[in-house]
Amino acid sequence: MLGLLALWFGVFAPFAVYSGARSWLRIRASGGELTGGASALGGLVAGLLGLAVTVVGTIYWVVASS
Repeated sequence: MLGLLALWFGVFAPFAVYSGARSWLRIRASGGELTGGASALGGLVAGLLGLAVTVVGTIYWVVASS
């Protein structure tokens, strides 16, 4: 859920990356007891995309306004 929010609202991106990475690692370490690895990885990737877009957009905004 945070990954989807991170795509539209960049402020959620760091939380999505942290939550997605932590969940994905816990799922992998569970040895098959926990499921949802694809969802956790999707949230991680969406969070990383949101973070990248936010950082690049902020840099562009600072450079363009100078």
